[in-house]
Amino acid sequence: MKIRACTGYELEKEKPNSPEDFFNRSEVFYEQEGQEKSFQLLYVRYFEEQLLPRISEQLITDDGEQLAIKDIAALVCLLHLKDALERRRLYMNREENFLSLFQNVDWSEVKKIWKTVKQQ
Repeated sequence: MKIRACTGYELEKEKPNSPEDFFNRSEVFYEQEGQEKSFQLLYVRYFEEQLLPRISEQLITDDGEQLAIKDIAALVCLLHLKDALERRRLYMNREENFLSLFQNVDWSEVKKIWKTVKQQ
């Protein structure tokens, strides 16, 4: 698997009564067996706010860049959950599930992939 791009963004309301502004979407574009694929992780923004104090030191690259959780969450999910490769989208609505993604993360691998992606 070759990672092509990682990105994340905060959703905005499309309709006045929509709760979309409470969610973040993280995406990874990758190549697997010669096919271009993508994976999206949708989650409640509050989960990120709870996670940030716990992992803020790991989010700093060797270059001093601060990684955003929303930019790497889908990548971490792909690395952590092997069945995510079989899916195109995943919605996490439980805080403990989202937080568990970031346990036992190989941060050096995440930073290496991020650096490679940025150089493309």
